[in-house]
Amino acid sequence: MPELFFALLQLVALIFIFTFHNYIKAYTAYKLGDDTPKRAGFLTLNPLPHIDPIGTLLLPAIFIFLRSPLILGWPRPVPIDYHRLGDPRKGALILAAVSILSYFLIAFIAWLLYKLLLFLPLPYQVVVPLQGLFQFITVISTFFGFLNLLPIPPMDMGIILFLLLGKDIYEAYSYSFIGSLIILLLFMSGIFTYLFQPVYNFLLSLF
Repeated sequence: MPELFFALLQLVALIFIFTFHNYIKAYTAYKLGDDTPKRAGFLTLNPLPHIDPIGTLLLPAIFIFLRSPLILGWPRPVPIDYHRLGDPRKGALILAAVSILSYFLIAFIAWLLYKLLLFLPLPYQVVVPLQGLFQFITVISTFFGFLNLLPIPPMDMGIILFLLLGKDIYEAYSYSFIGSLIILLLFMSGIFTYLFQPVYNFLLSLF
């Protein structure tokens, strides 16, 4: 029963992360002049529009079931019309940078909330699940932040690299399929677990 509970807690944490990440990205696009995310229903903190059945639920559940130390997944992509951003290249660069930073921001806020729980007079039955949730959000969101620093599309740093090399945003995203396969192979090889271990140990020391 505890294993099932913590497995569900990880999925809930992932849904929280993807919901807030997508909302921040949609809000940024909206402020830059593109109302496509708003019209498509992504400018909301309701998790349902952001959940991808495979990337948010099925694939992460498989990794959790297999007791993988890390989880791989994705939300539904925020629909963006880059031509409505004024300067498409600049807008795409801003959105990719915000996307990376949002993961670290979410992790930091979750850590602060975890610390706040230590000072609130809440029942043990409430504190323990919330602490577990905020721990998972901190670790998983930090991992996705580092994952998106990989210079491989569709990771945000890969998009930034292609844009800085003079490619347009649509050409950068055209490499997403092969890039996703490379990332999946690297993930399955255990390289990410090895590279992320020092960061994971550091995060654990903060709790």
